[in-house]
Amino acid sequence: MNRQLKRSIQKAFEAPKPNEQKKADFLKNLPQPPISMWQFILTQATYLRKITWIFSALLLLPAVIGAFHIGHETLWITSAIVPFLGLLAVAENNRSITYGMSEFELSTRFSLKSVVLARMSILGVLDFTILACLVPLCWISNTLSIIQTGIYIVVPYLLTVNVSLWVTRHVHSRDNIYGCMSVAVLVSGIDLGLHYMVSAVYSLSYFGWWLAIAFFLIVIMAHEIYYTIKQMEEYSWNWLSTD
Repeated sequence: MNRQLKRSIQKAFEAPKPNEQKKADFLKNLPQPPISMWQFILTQATYLRKITWIFSALLLLPAVIGAFHIGHETLWITSAIVPFLGLLAVAENNRSITYGMSEFELSTRFSLKSVVLARMSILGVLDFTILACLVPLCWISNTLSIIQTGIYIVVPYLLTVNVSLWVTRHVHSRDNIYGCMSVAVLVSGIDLGLHYMVSAVYSLSYFGWWLAIAFFLIVIMAHEIYYTIKQMEEYSWNWLSTD
């Protein structure tokens, strides 16, 4: 085949230059079925792993058994277990980064920020529901007030979530899950140690400190969530700028 024939074939099959204006108009006119905020959140809920739902629900089992068969020790057993509820939430929220799936989420019609917010909201509601069930189950089997019972359960959970979020923001690899697991185990161990070795800290005279710690941890959690979302936005910008 001579060169002239090669050039003729190449010219005949040469792709036309892209027209950016027509491309933009085409994408703009693509039909996009409307979706409400609640539909979007429910859609995101389906992407949560079944194991997260199952394990979160299973954390209710020790409290149910303890409420009717163990008695006042149910509260301390439960407070040592709730750090793992926080671990499940943080691990699920960070799953896309851990397994390198963020690029796919960046290509969806919703922003990565919206996806992260929706996921955090779903996990927050799930954990709040679990905690709301745990508190009365632990309260009916001890002599403490329901507020004290709730605080002694919530503080280990909040502490685990805060430190785990900090770990996931600063350790950008799959190894961050091991750091979060270590945090949950450490908080659980400290909680049990305080009860059996320094039980006086759970007396009514120290309850004001527990309330202050709970409030402080809620503020810190809001701070960690804000910077987690901000980091996601920076990640999105960096990824797009290098595309």
